Amino acid sequence: MIHDDRYTLATGKVGANRLQILHQIHKPYTEFLLGRVGLSEGMHIADIGCGIGSVSTWLGEQVGFNGSVIGVDVSTEQVEQARGNADALGLSNVKFVLGSAYNTGLPHNSFDIVYCRFLLTHLTRPKDALEQMLALLKPSGLLVCEEADFSTGFCQPANPSYDRCIELFLKLGNARNQHFCMGSKLYQIFQNAGLLTREIFLMQPVAVHKETKRFIDLSLKEATDALIETGITTPEEIKQTLEQIRELAEDETTLFGIPRVTQIWARK
Repeated sequence: MIHDDRYTLATGKVGANRLQILHQIHKPYTEFLLGRVGLSEGMHIADIGCGIGSVSTWLGEQVGFNGSVIGVDVSTEQVEQARGNADALGLSNVKFVLGSAYNTGLPHNSFDIVYCRFLLTHLTRPKDALEQMLALLKPSGLLVCEEADFSTGFCQPANPSYDRCIELFLKLGNARNQHFCMGSKLYQIFQNAGLLTREIFLMQPVAVHKETKRFIDLSLKEATDALIETGITTPEEIKQTLEQIRELAEDETTLFGIPRVTQIWARK
């Protein structure tokens, strides 16, 4: 088994469209969760694995100029995109820095909330990352995580191309020792870390319109190189599967069940 922390999907401008669709899908549920944990003005927040900063900038608007948000990402391209997005919104209280989930470079015992969304899925050492996030929190600070379980994705009516897409992602995660079923493991991981879980929610968005359903084929397209590199599939199968999923996306008599997300939070 390969231990490989490389991000499976595209970064920077290439991946921005998919990430914008992803945020459009999950934004209401993320805002619900952060409201439940007690997000308020004046808080200081770290967003680990922030991507292009979609959640970070929203958090910056909520905490106001007495608060602050620092987004951390391992990708230079993501950080550049995130900085541009924050600048466009005039958010001087939101900053972005390069850093890994294992070594953020941020000061310990400094944040009211440390947050991540769809980060641990891509890591080979998620427990180590959680320990680092806990270290960043002030005493009684809040650790807030959202992670998906790819095995729960579905198409209705059932479709073999959609099922194959899900299967390919699961095989890729296994081959690289990444955790594409992380959502279903998250509660146990929190327990093993000695964290008392305050609340846990399961959210599963359903996409009907082609604009949001495109998230699936865009994700598969961006994962093509990794899938072929590991010998899981062939360029021919990828091409055929992409064509079939795009056709499904155009058909608004079909539903795409986006992989279910576990939302969890606990106090340090």
